[in-house]
Amino acid sequence: MVSDTGSRSKLMKRSLRTQMLFQYVVIVIICMLVIPAGISKLLGRQFRLFSSDRLREDQQEAVRILEENYDLRGHWDITALSGLRGDILRWPMVHAALYDPEGILIAEFRRPMRHGAMRGPMMNSSSDDRGFVSPGRGELAMNEFPVSSGGKVVGSVRFLCLPFIESREGIFLKKFNSHMKYAIGFMLIIAVIISFVMADLISRPVLNVSKMASLIGKGRYQADEGLKSDITELQALIDSIKRLGLGLEEQEELRKRLMSDIAHELRNPLAIIKSHLEAFEDGVWEPTRERIKLTVDEIDRLSKMISEIEKLTSIENAGNGIVLGSADLSNLTERVAMTFDPLYRSKSVDLKREIEADVFLAADETKIRQAVENLLSNALRYTDSGGTVTLSLVRSDGAADIKVSDTGIGISEQDLPYIFERFYRTDKSRTRSSGGLGIGLAITRAIVEAHGGKVMAESREGEGSTFTITLPLNKS
Repeated sequence: MVSDTGSRSKLMKRSLRTQMLFQYVVIVIICMLVIPAGISKLLGRQFRLFSSDRLREDQQEAVRILEENYDLRGHWDITALSGLRGDILRWPMVHAALYDPEGILIAEFRRPMRHGAMRGPMMNSSSDDRGFVSPGRGELAMNEFPVSSGGKVVGSVRFLCLPFIESREGIFLKKFNSHMKYAIGFMLIIAVIISFVMADLISRPVLNVSKMASLIGKGRYQADEGLKSDITELQALIDSIKRLGLGLEEQEELRKRLMSDIAHELRNPLAIIKSHLEAFEDGVWEPTRERIKLTVDEIDRLSKMISEIEKLTSIENAGNGIVLGSADLSNLTERVAMTFDPLYRSKSVDLKREIEADVFLAADETKIRQAVENLLSNALRYTDSGGTVTLSLVRSDGAADIKVSDTGIGISEQDLPYIFERFYRTDKSRTRSSGGLGIGLAITRAIVEAHGGKVMAESREGEGSTFTITLPLNKS
């Protein structure tokens, strides 16, 4: 059973070019066979109707001429009838016989056959309403009409006619169908060639995009082969793959930088701890209380870093650890500001408040508090003495916006897109000497996104920054 499924899947795997070519050819063949066949059938039907109507009119006209000839003389005049052949026999009629009421032959009208000797009439009295009998191929059709004068039947005339296929219309239709077959064959060849070209034009960019994606998978993130397409969907696919490559390249650079920063953050306290322990072991230092405390502080720093990373990972994993409840965001924001007041005063930074009252939402109050504290701590760290930080809370379009604006040193335009990444530090505004682990903003983003919100940053280097937390208002 498994082998059968595997063999079927192998049989179903075909290249895009082959699949498109096959579909194009099938569609073309169907169109080339169905449409011409329909046209030929419709044309043949119309020609038959036209030929049948014209034949009936010609035969009725011949009967009218015979009736006028009889009315003129009051009897059948053989001499007068002999000069009527051209008026009586019109193509495709090849023979006409005039009989009296008793069935005795009065006169015959003949014309030479185009395709050899005339065959005998088909003695079949059945005919359609139009007076045209459709015998087998090559057989003559016979129709009979009464001849009247003064309301009295004075005779009858029988016509032998070539079948439709032997008529001028039938011959024309036969030639038309023959030429159409050649035309269809020629068009099929052209259509197959066009199908090859179209399949190649559409599949080649897709194959090139596939190759580009494969190169991206091998680490060549800027494998731009100069691909372009005049097909909107294919160009959108090409642009998406290019953006994917650039995004992966940025993520790879961030990953390398992250690993470097983690290694650096772990190396410093471990190096200090090791040097202290080696000094104690070699007797260079006496294991005094103060020196042991220095070693313990480095261990605490290392433990804190690991704890923060675990906390960030926990929050990022589908919001684990988030416990929703009714939260008074106005009160929470005011309490966080009061907590930071002493720290701001000690650095001579003015902390202003613009907090709207009675803003409630469903949230994990502890996590939201931590996110706001991270922003206030970040603003204080990078705002010089005499600067100002403004904490605001307002309702906006069914959401609550918490903003922290500072007049600090700002963030460069190049670094701004990456400040929410783990361990990311800018060269100027996030130097290691200013403290911090470099994951506070990453934790803030994880908390906010776990609540279905978003966090954004606006900044100009040397002018300050504004961080905005937007949370949906689910009032409980």
